[in-house]
Amino acid sequence: MLMKSLGRVKVKIGRYLGAVGLMAIVYWLLGKLTVEYLMLSSTQALFWPNAGVAQAMILLCGYRYWPAITLGSFFSLLAIEPMPLSVVVFSSLGVTLQACFASQLLHRIDFSPQLKHLKDVMGLMILAGVIATLINPTITIFSGCLRGWIPWQDFGEIWIAGWLGSAIGVLVLTPVLLTWGSEFQKYYYRCQTPSSPVWSFLNALSQSLSLGTTRLRLVERSPSPRKFWFRQLEVGVWLLLLLALNWFVFCSRTRSAVIDFPLEYLPFPFFVWASLRFGQRGTAIAHFLTASFAVWGVVRGSGPFVSRGTDTPQLFSLQAFILTMAITGLVLAATVTERQQAETRLRSSEASLANAQRIAKLGHWDLKISSYELFWSDELYRMLGTVPQRIKPSFPQFLEFVHPEDRNFVQQYIDQALFQQKPYCIDYRLKLANGEERIVFEQAVITSSNITSTIQDITDRKKAEIALRASEERFSKTFSASPIGISIMTQAEELFLDVNDSFLRQIGWNREDVLHQTPEQLEMWVNPQQQFKLKKKLQRQNQISNVELKIRQKLGTIRNWLVSIELIDLGGIPCLLMMANDITDRQQAEELRTAKEAAEAANHAKSLFLANMSHELRTPLNAILGYSELLMEDAQALNQEELVGDLKNIYVAGQHLLTLISEILDFSKIEAGRMNFHLETFKVATLLWEVETTVAPTADKNVNQFILEVSEDVDFMHTDLTKVRQCLLNLLSNACKFTEKGKVILKVWQEGTDRINLDVDSILLLDPEFISSKGEGVNQACSLPDVPKTCSTVIVFQVIDTGIGMTPKQLATVFNPFTQADESTTRRYGGTGLGLTITQKLCQMMGGDLSVTSELGKGSIFTMKLPKILRCLPESSEDSEDTSSDFDL
Repeated sequence: MLMKSLGRVKVKIGRYLGAVGLMAIVYWLLGKLTVEYLMLSSTQALFWPNAGVAQAMILLCGYRYWPAITLGSFFSLLAIEPMPLSVVVFSSLGVTLQACFASQLLHRIDFSPQLKHLKDVMGLMILAGVIATLINPTITIFSGCLRGWIPWQDFGEIWIAGWLGSAIGVLVLTPVLLTWGSEFQKYYYRCQTPSSPVWSFLNALSQSLSLGTTRLRLVERSPSPRKFWFRQLEVGVWLLLLLALNWFVFCSRTRSAVIDFPLEYLPFPFFVWASLRFGQRGTAIAHFLTASFAVWGVVRGSGPFVSRGTDTPQLFSLQAFILTMAITGLVLAATVTERQQAETRLRSSEASLANAQRIAKLGHWDLKISSYELFWSDELYRMLGTVPQRIKPSFPQFLEFVHPEDRNFVQQYIDQALFQQKPYCIDYRLKLANGEERIVFEQAVITSSNITSTIQDITDRKKAEIALRASEERFSKTFSASPIGISIMTQAEELFLDVNDSFLRQIGWNREDVLHQTPEQLEMWVNPQQQFKLKKKLQRQNQISNVELKIRQKLGTIRNWLVSIELIDLGGIPCLLMMANDITDRQQAEELRTAKEAAEAANHAKSLFLANMSHELRTPLNAILGYSELLMEDAQALNQEELVGDLKNIYVAGQHLLTLISEILDFSKIEAGRMNFHLETFKVATLLWEVETTVAPTADKNVNQFILEVSEDVDFMHTDLTKVRQCLLNLLSNACKFTEKGKVILKVWQEGTDRINLDVDSILLLDPEFISSKGEGVNQACSLPDVPKTCSTVIVFQVIDTGIGMTPKQLATVFNPFTQADESTTRRYGGTGLGLTITQKLCQMMGGDLSVTSELGKGSIFTMKLPKILRCLPESSEDSEDTSSDFDL
């Protein structure tokens, strides 16, 4: 690090010494030029350009480059051979002191090198050109008199000439170097790169020279190409004319021989041209060129400042001319520049005001009381939807734009302002030419000479206020009527500011007891540690959502709350918005629902278990029934009649037990969704013959008459034959069981408008192949030829008995599982109470239904309706994994 720091210091010192050396060489060359060409004698010079260069160096580069001025002046003055060395030293120090002293004075007045303000020009002329230039001539001439180099009697004349020469150098060369040097510095610092200062210098120099002429103007910074080239042409014409005129006035010997009257002030119009068009840099260039030609003319013995008779240069006339020219041009250019800057600022202010009015939708009118002259702003025209070319500003014209309902109201206030000098602030409506209505706010102020009124379009603000009031009203209603408990409390003290009725109901307190109280004072928190965690969480994320808390009510009851808290701002006060919902009942209901689901799952598991136990229960019963039947046959063959009765009792009891088990298992399979359906096409007549054959012995047992009535249009069905047979047998068995010495009638007919043009015998012939090709359990009706898929025909099976009948109360529960009419019926007739339940479930699963009508003591009517064609398998059979067949006796 130390080596790097030393390296940076060496680089800085090297750059500084290089800059000082370069500046000293430039200063020395300029001094040598002055000595060789501008010195009239060893003590007199036309003017001292070194003074202006030294002053510009200090002002542009700073005080630390004073050694360059001292060295350059010292070596340049050595060329004046009669000048003593001590005078050379004092003169070098004098010019350095003069430049530093002037810079110190100028910095105190906040001097700007660009000379754009009159203050800067006057400071340069007075402080640097008049006061500071007294230093170097005084030191130089006084030291020369002390050494005897200059006679004391010539002190005054030489001192005045030296002072004027230094002043001319400051007023002619310093403005040129300052104005162009400051522009160069700006480009240099913009282009500067640490790695290549030389390239930065050349780049900045090229930019300042190429853009210098284009940046002479003050107003336009980005001209169009046409204006740019016109500007270049103007600069070129001005420069050529100025050079030609200066040559003619100051250097032409022909002019001197022909024209006797003075022409030295002819270049002044060009100074005015430069001041108006090119600013201080153009004016400084004009001064420098004119002064150079004037001095050149004197050096070559021509021009208005050389006496024709004696060829003696008129030194004081030349110096007075140059000073007058420089002072006049600089002051004029500064004045013009300030005027242009003021105009630019004024235009900018007017543009800013217009933009501000356009953004704020604020127009104004101004009335001059003395002349009754009315002015409308551009924004007011824009607000009214018109332009100045269409209408002339007047109050009657303005009132035409006011809404007819508000016109008299506005007219009254305008009259008060005009005739009673009363200011006003009012809101009213404008109705524009396109029919649009706008709301404006007008405020008038009155002075002794003017009445000024501002008119602002507040339509959007009014709409926003209306929307805000509506929003506040909706929030208030929502806050009050919300079923969720809502409260607002301060964040710092946690004081309740407002609560709704739902919140009060949940905590059991009255409103006056809660407001301006804290939850701790109301003893709401059951667990204070939980409150501390909530505060920490709020500090991290500014909101809390769905947190369960335990809250104590007024009576001490503990309730469970679901709470959400969010930070809000109310009038600059940080507050907490808390929304609470009592979930105690919901949690209890959830627990009950969970228990119910568990019970249902257990019941389903029970049903599934019983359905799976079908073979395990039926297999031993089949063995018992089979062996009992074989034993009866053997006993009858051996003539052992005493054993036949017992074996018969065993067989009957086994059959009864098998029936009970089958009903329970069928019901369990239905509940478990394990019931299988096997679809097939069959003749209804065949089914009825089988049923009649099976039921006839049961009917004869109770001395009942069985009657079968079948409609002629009943032909076939496509459904589960076994399930239909089981349903009919259940219904007919119940009818025979609960009827004694009566009638049991089975009626069958067909309902529906659909007609199926298909021969039943052909279906039966095709059916075996169809079943074998499609497989068991496939919905064959959906693929039968000529069978409409939208068939709605149903087969109605109606079982009528004249048995004991049922009461209305019994009818309401007849299809409930494990239910019979009463206990006496169960003891007398037996059974599980599942037959009708199973029958109804099977009918519904096959797309039909079972209904009953009954009257106590007169019998019952069971009506079973089944679709003629079952188009789809029941859902319970599709997912069934039980492929076991039902047991049939």
